[in-house]
Amino acid sequence: MKSFADPERAQEFLDDFHQQTAEQLVDMLGEMKGAAMKLGQIASFYEFSGPDETMSTYRDKLTMLQNSAPPMDPAASKAVIEQEFGKPVEKVFATFEEQPVASASIGQVHRATLFSGETVAVKVQYPGVDEAVRADLKNLSAMMKLSVAVAPNVDPKEVTDEVRARVLEELDYRREAASQQRFTELFKGHPFVVIPKVYPDLCRKRVITQEFIEGKPFNSAFDWSQTRKDVLAEVLFRFFYGSLNRFRLFSADPHPGNYLLLPRGKVAFLDFGLVREVDGQSLDLLHEIVWALIDDDKGRARQALERMGILTRNTPEIDAIWGHLKTINRLVLEDRDLTVDPPLVQEMTAAGMDPRSPAFQTLRKVGLPGVVVTLNRMSFGVVSLLGRLGATANWHRIAREVWFGEASSTRLGKQEERWLKKAHPELASGPETASETVAPGT
Repeated sequence: MKSFADPERAQEFLDDFHQQTAEQLVDMLGEMKGAAMKLGQIASFYEFSGPDETMSTYRDKLTMLQNSAPPMDPAASKAVIEQEFGKPVEKVFATFEEQPVASASIGQVHRATLFSGETVAVKVQYPGVDEAVRADLKNLSAMMKLSVAVAPNVDPKEVTDEVRARVLEELDYRREAASQQRFTELFKGHPFVVIPKVYPDLCRKRVITQEFIEGKPFNSAFDWSQTRKDVLAEVLFRFFYGSLNRFRLFSADPHPGNYLLLPRGKVAFLDFGLVREVDGQSLDLLHEIVWALIDDDKGRARQALERMGILTRNTPEIDAIWGHLKTINRLVLEDRDLTVDPPLVQEMTAAGMDPRSPAFQTLRKVGLPGVVVTLNRMSFGVVSLLGRLGATANWHRIAREVWFGEASSTRLGKQEERWLKKAHPELASGPETASETVAPGT
């Protein structure tokens, strides 16, 4: 390598190597579409452990995948629409712009107008993505069986079934349209959460048509004042954990390409391909775990973890993972302002994923219920976003509003209180017991 030939310029050559590698990685993932590109999108907003100057090179380049990628040929987009509707694009939409306005992991978005005059966003699935993703999933079972060597207590079938179910749901835009309609109804009239209207008659398995929203990308917030960043972070926290706690329903794909920043502090959430419902029993047990952490009650936590299938009578004592549970739930455990910065996110992520972490060997012996797989994806994603914003808030106090319906001390919270009284009066007074809390991660 050149770095060995000229030691004085070693760092320069190394930096150039990482820059070129990151660019090649983005090009490769963008062309591959589907599962590979989705992995790149997820990676782009996580704060990984490692030298920041090195990791930021890859993260910044991967960020390009959040709302853009090499587009497919316009003729291919039109062909998909014609196949799905059984007629030419001109018969489906009054106008249709061939140049996409956004490209993502399994589809791209075009601006169009309806014959009734409304401007809409038409998301069209890439040809062949369905087959490519299903082919990838065939290898998933074999990979999960190998994972037993790393995590012997994990049920590979349960994890495989969870991942497969969630991925296949993303391939069916009709399901996504139905999920988005549910969120539209649940958040109707919300003061700062905007869910675009869906046009069900113009949705098919590979095409989804929704209201066109004009807004700025998430990354534009990096130039804002810290005060505005803190407000945006609170909006994100309230949306993801509010829907989970209040409606037992959450969007599990929080990468930044899935929302737009609107005037007056509003945020439009655009993608509902990965939506997960939580059954009452699982949610109650998750509630028990986080409240036991707050009360430092190891016995109560142990019972809940056993009932969840995370611990058994033969797995390690609660002491062995207590620090891990405390770390990944740090945001809501203490009633004080807490700044979420990259080092904190790295610490929280490493607590569950880094083989060097103190709890890793113990965690190999715990179970992983399917619902926790998806919930943790959402939770770590949200925390990573807060870290990118360097946001400060009393997350514990905001969470208690969601848990108990306690009075808010923030401007956004007071707005949400008024909205709840009108839109969901049954929830306005909040849950009445401590068991109605929910953990950001387990």
